[in-house]
Amino acid sequence: MLNQHKNKIQLFLTLNHIDIFLISETHFTSRSHFAIPGYNLSYKIHPDGTAHGGTAILIKSTIAYYELLKYTETEMQATSVKISGQLNDVTIAAVYCPPKHNFKAYQFEKFFHTLGETFIAGGDLNSKRTLWGS
Repeated sequence: MLNQHKNKIQLFLTLNHIDIFLISETHFTSRSHFAIPGYNLSYKIHPDGTAHGGTAILIKSTIAYYELLKYTETEMQATSVKISGQLNDVTIAAVYCPPKHNFKAYQFEKFFHTLGETFIAGGDLNSKRTLWGS
């Protein structure tokens, strides 16, 4: 699915000078190949290995980073990288929570604790809120 939008993504990254790009619902499998010149890709496929869910981070090749352990639960997938900043390290995480699961606050807290003290986590969390009618 992501490969269908490769040219649009590459144009968006270039025009907007994007350094780090978080992606949810990549639909990658172990046989997927995706590359954009000037960027490194870190990704996590769905735990069952089929083409749904999954997360990825495109990170400019000039940025030094290392991958953290992938967070793989049926109700959440996450790809995380650690970047050294001027003041401290920061973890960046791309997150996907499938909508069929009713994720609880303690489950998010458990995940957030894996990211360290300073982090940015973004993605499709499929949050439910009665105020919004869901």
